[in-house]
Amino acid sequence: MSVGVTRDGGITEITLNRPAKRNAMTDAMWGALEEILTDLQDTRVLIITGAGGSFCGGSDVSGLLDDPGSLPDRIAVSNRCVLAMRELPVPTIAKVGGPAAGAGANLALACDFVLAAEDAYFAQLFVHRGLSVDSGASWLLPRLVGDRRARELCLLGDRVGAEAALETGMITQVVPPDGLDAAVTDLAGRLQALSPAALSGTKRMLNRTWQTTFAEALDAEAANQVHVIQSPEARAAITAFTTRRP
Repeated sequence: MSVGVTRDGGITEITLNRPAKRNAMTDAMWGALEEILTDLQDTRVLIITGAGGSFCGGSDVSGLLDDPGSLPDRIAVSNRCVLAMRELPVPTIAKVGGPAAGAGANLALACDFVLAAEDAYFAQLFVHRGLSVDSGASWLLPRLVGDRRARELCLLGDRVGAEAALETGMITQVVPPDGLDAAVTDLAGRLQALSPAALSGTKRMLNRTWQTTFAEALDAEAANQVHVIQSPEARAAITAFTTRRP
C-alpha cells in the first residue's frame, strides 16, 4: 500500500495505490497524502487518482473499534487532506475510475474539477456501516446538488453513476474509460498555461463566496484584480490583446 507521486513540468499527480482494497485509505496512507499536500513546490496543477481501476473506497474501517480514543485524531488527518484539496492555491483535478466511496468520494468532490470514466460511481456509504457522514459530505453535497438531493444521497447511501452525477452537477465531465487519461492531461495542460496568480485568486474568492455578501465579493474582486494585473502573465496577455498579437 502506498501513495505515489509524480511531477512533470508543473503538473503533480498523486496516485492512491492499494488496488486490492479499492485503494481504501489506511491511517498511514492519509498521513502520506497529507505530507505530499504540504510540499507542492513548483506545482501548477494537482491531479489525484487511484490505481487498479478504482479511485478510492474510502477509509479502511479495519480496527476502527479497537481504539475509540484515537478516533478524533485519525479523522482529523483525513479531514485536513480533504480541506487541502479545496483550499490549495492551485487547481485540483480528480481523475475517477470505478468506485469513489465514503471519504474517497468526498476527496474527489472537494477538487475543482472531477473527471469520471463512464464506469465510475460515487456513494456516501457511511450509513451502511452504521456511521454518519464525514470528510465534508454535509457541506459539499448541498452546495453541489442541492439540499433535497443531498439528503437522499447521505441518508440512503445509494450509488450514483457517472452520468447521473454529471446531470446533478456533482462532477465536471464523463468520458469513456480509455479516454480518461487523455481528458485529464488536456485539462491539466489548459490550466497550466493560464496565469497562476489569476487562478489562485479566483479559486480563493470562489471558496469564500458562501461566507461573503455581494458587496464584500465586489471589494475582494477589485483588490485581487489590482494585485493580479501586476503579474507578468497579465501584462503579457493584455499587451498581446491590445496589439492584436496571438
